[in-house]
Amino acid sequence: MTDRAGSVEFASAYAVLDSLCAKVGFARTEHLPLIDGVAAEGIALWSSPYARLLLWPCLASDAETIEMTAHSAQRWFDEVLISEERGMGGRPIDGYLVLALPTPPADDAREDVRRLELSAQVCRKHLIWPSLLDDADHADVPWRRIADITVVGLPNAKIKPGEELQWPEIDSEAKALWEELDAIGVSAVLLKDEAT
Repeated sequence: MTDRAGSVEFASAYAVLDSLCAKVGFARTEHLPLIDGVAAEGIALWSSPYARLLLWPCLASDAETIEMTAHSAQRWFDEVLISEERGMGGRPIDGYLVLALPTPPADDAREDVRRLELSAQVCRKHLIWPSLLDDADHADVPWRRIADITVVGLPNAKIKPGEELQWPEIDSEAKALWEELDAIGVSAVLLKDEAT
């Protein structure tokens, strides 16, 4: 896929996210949704039954460009999420926006990056950028902070996620406590424990 910046660097971000997303049950969306009759160029969208992950390239790493790009991406993604939630009978869908910067953020943008990532408006947001040749782990970690993307942060799990919930196996002591909590309630268990 050619991105809006025309950089081959972004191609490796698509590849890394493809691999991570596949490990946690996300599939790449081949046909991007049209918003106001237009599909955004250079982006990639992955879907699972419960969430969507959007990779959106950013053309520069200064605070102003990051802010403008995040706003545009968030607006587009919000429309996609709302539309898909309507199609699923109102069931909520988690959204994860990943902005791919061409270089590490400028020093004056670091606080803006942190603020943006902490914002809960529309969806979770993560910013990634290419490793530098000076980075000791450059060969192993081609994109900085890609492992911090919460929805793909545990790609080496032994069990692939399924559509059905599964209860973990617990020992007999934990099972007895769980049954007691279920039978008499949390408050009663707490009072009982305080009395002993």
